[in-house]
This record gives sequence, structure tokens and C-alpha cells, in this order.
Amino acid sequence: MNAVAVLAILACCLLAAAENSLETGQDSSKTTTPEDLRRNFTAELKLNNGLAWGSWGPAEFCEDGSYVYAFEIKYEAYSSVDDTGVNGVKLYCRNEHEHDTGYVTSTIGQYGYWQGMRICSNGFITGMRGNVLEPQGLFGDDVAVENLEMRCNHSPEIHTGFSGIPTFPLGKWSAWSECPTDSRVCGLTLRYEDPVVADDAATTDMIMYCC
Repeated sequence: MNAVAVLAILACCLLAAAENSLETGQDSSKTTTPEDLRRNFTAELKLNNGLAWGSWGPAEFCEDGSYVYAFEIKYEAYSSVDDTGVNGVKLYCRNEHEHDTGYVTSTIGQYGYWQGMRICSNGFITGMRGNVLEPQGLFGDDVAVENLEMRCNHSPEIHTGFSGIPTFPLGKWSAWSECPTDSRVCGLTLRYEDPVVADDAATTDMIMYCC
């Protein structure tokens, strides 16, 4: 078989493969991304005063059929060098039958201590807001997210992550962000500023997802 014939056969094979890809809707260049594996969600709960510092951590979700009924924050109340406030958040999940299905987090910082679970008396978490300290300038100590509050079942039941009195300046509470009716919190992602020599703020922003 001469070279011309070989090239002709190869061209026919490539054309057939391309036609098959078009017919089946396949894209040979597409790869699976974390977004493809995420649970479907109905809304994103956001802080309207979060800071654009640091990098977003991984988004994590409760397993299908389960939702968040409790939360806990990792908190540095005081440091002699550099205060950081919230260093992590855990969301505890369970299903409609009240069977625990574990917990989810995003980025977790190295400072502070876990403050204990804050648990809805029944049902699931449906809203959140954060207390955020605005940028403190060149000579101030940036803290960013100082505290977190969660609402249960679209009701007046609210739980606060840190109940003590911090030594750094108090920030301002964001507006409440609420899941749509019949939706509950099911996951989160945190924005985190890594430790630096001069000043860092740990958690600077967050998003929670409703399912």
C-alpha cells in the first residue's frame, strides 16, 4: 500500500470520529472539573461587607439528602502579635430522619480554637450573617471576619459562633442572607488570607449554599 492510500484511510477514520462526536454531543477536549461534581443548589448566601483579600478555598457540600443543622467556628480571640478572628467554619449535616452525615468545611487556618457546636433546636439552618472589621490601614491590625450568626428554619432562633468579648475593635454585621422558602444551607466556601510577616486577616469572606 502506497503512502497516498495510507493517508486517505487515516483521513476517513478521523472524519468518522469527528462526525460521531458531533452526533453524540461529546467534546473530546472537555475534562471533569470540581464544578461538575457539586451538588445542585438553589441560592448563594453572601456577606455584603466581605473583604477581597486572599484566595477562595474548596467548596464542600453535605451529602445528597442532608442539610446543615449546626455550625462551629475556629476562633482566635486574642493574640499578642496579630489578631485574626475567624479561622475556620464547620457545618454539621444530617438528613430528614435526623441521622448525622458528617460535617463540611473549606479552608481552615492555623490559629485559634474551636468554640463548640451551635445547634438548631429542630430543623435546619436557613440564613447567615457575618461580623466584619473594615480594613484598618497601614498601621492597624486587620481582622476581617470576626464572628458569624446563623438562623434556624426562617425563624427568630439565632445562634452566634463566638459569645465572648474580643479585644480588637468590633466590626459591623452584614445584612442577613436567607435561603429561599423550602431550602436549607447545604455547603460553603471560605476566602482566606494566608499568614504573612506583617499582618494577616485569616477568613475575609464566605459563601454558603442552599439546597
